[in-house]
Amino acid sequence: MENVRVRLAEKQDLQRLVDIEAVATPSVRYMAEVEEEFYDPDRGELIVAEIDGVVAGFGHYSIQYDNAAWIETLRVDPPYQKRGAGTAMWEWIMDICERLNPPAIRMYTNVTNDGSIKLAYRCGLGIRLNTHEYELSLEGIDTPLNHGFTRVPYKDVEQLLVPYAAGYHGYYCTNRTFYAMNDDLYRALADDGKVWAKEDAVAVVGSRYRHETALHTGMLCGNVDHCIDLAVAEGIRQGVPKVVCMVPHDRMDLADALRAHGFRLNNNDIIMMERIF
Repeated sequence: MENVRVRLAEKQDLQRLVDIEAVATPSVRYMAEVEEEFYDPDRGELIVAEIDGVVAGFGHYSIQYDNAAWIETLRVDPPYQKRGAGTAMWEWIMDICERLNPPAIRMYTNVTNDGSIKLAYRCGLGIRLNTHEYELSLEGIDTPLNHGFTRVPYKDVEQLLVPYAAGYHGYYCTNRTFYAMNDDLYRALADDGKVWAKEDAVAVVGSRYRHETALHTGMLCGNVDHCIDLAVAEGIRQGVPKVVCMVPHDRMDLADALRAHGFRLNNNDIIMMERIF
């Protein structure tokens, strides 16, 4: 019987993790870009699963702004899949949850990733939200005229966002990371300067990480055309190549508005899975 062991990742594991990612998820590769964050013990735990002493997979666990646990980059080298590495990492993660007692645990995966979904089901997570990902290339786009938005202080964030929460099923999303809308999130968004408003619109604009790759827009509320102008202007100001927006599956109005501005639906239908403790 194979010996499966989970441990914290070490710096010397990095090249092996990058190699696993290259074959396990060739279209989603960013481990090397987030090395500093993922290896920081104050921002979570990067774990590896070994099978008979060989690193077979890895994953990252963290507590996010809303105090919920977040699981990401759970990868297993294809030759080692279905040999217990994924299950062992999930068991490690659930033990952490018992110790830290977060209000919820969440993850995202592609709607077609049956293996990932099944492992999450076994740990009590269920599908909570189905989303589509839209993106706009900023190449050749002119900066919109003065958009008129100003940043919102913490004291005003809740009253501005709560009326639109139902349209996002109660979740805020950036970089495919989903957060429950609560006071801790509102404070963090305000501290990061991500909430903007004008007389007819409110927007949450700003990425969680990998800031140089895209500007992620979490909520576009009220006059969506004006919100998109803000996102484009901020993306151009920050020098990123594109703007990305996640749209709940039932928000055809928002999808139509994005498409009218040139956003294109990419091939990633993303589901968020969650377990409430």
